[in-house]
Order: sequence, then C-alpha cells, then structure tokens
Amino acid sequence: MSTIRIEKYCYGQEEMVYKLIKKVYDEYVSIDYGDEGNAFFYDWIQPSKIYERQLKRINIWLAFKDSDLVGMIEIRDNKFISLLFVDKLHQRQGIAKNLFKESLREIRQRETSLDKFYVHASPYSVPIYRKMGFTETDTMREENGIKYLPMEMTIEK
Repeated sequence: MSTIRIEKYCYGQEEMVYKLIKKVYDEYVSIDYGDEGNAFFYDWIQPSKIYERQLKRINIWLAFKDSDLVGMIEIRDNKFISLLFVDKLHQRQGIAKNLFKESLREIRQRETSLDKFYVHASPYSVPIYRKMGFTETDTMREENGIKYLPMEMTIEK
C-alpha cells in the first residue's frame, strides 16, 4: 500500500489542481449552490486564477498517492483556508487533516504569533471542519451565490 506524500504546489500544476477541485466540488458541493454560486466558484478555480493567486503569496499544498493528486489545500494570508478538497476515493483517511497540519506547521515557522485559523465552510464541509477543531463564529451566510458558515480554530501555542 502506497503512502500519501504532501508537497508544496509548483507552477505548472494548475490544471491538475483544477481538475481535482472541480471533480470533488461537482460531486459534493455544487448541489448546495445555484447558477450564480457555481459560476463564481468555477471562475475562482480556473487554472489561470490558481496561478495568479500563487503570485500573491497564496500557499497551496498537494497530497499525492504515487503520482496521483488526491488532495489539496490553499491558504490565504497565512491564516485562512480558502480551498480544501480530497478525492472521493481517498476521503476519511486523514488527508484533509494532514494537509492542514502540514500547512500550519510551515506557516507557524513564518508567523510565530499565529493564534487563530479561519474558514468559510460550505454546507457540505461544516462537519469536516468541526471534526478538525473549528467552531462556527456566525450563522450561514451567502455571497456571490456561495453559502458558507464562518468558522475559526484557536491555534495552540
């Protein structure tokens, strides 16, 4: 059985990242959104947009099983999960948690005063983030057709 390895994103991997996100989003998340929300999200995850965000120091970590991309996390401003997706066949194996732990480990080396992490959780992902230790800070909201629950996690020093 091969192990999962986590690596930093490299330029040129945008198409692979896009395909993973779109596949998982279409299967689990898109049903909670209308045309406006889905169009907004599909635009956000275009390979060119992923590339542009990396130029702004947004960080992405990728989880691979052999040569297959099975998970990804995108962190904005060193404290906000903006994307977290794991392929259906690899869910419930701790990949999302390990992606978060690895990103947090690296970020804390740069941001030693980091005390909170945030996410706008889709309706589908709320239980996943609760399991990871996030708690809601408000009620469900909607922006650009995207429904989300603001959540945060206190980072232990």
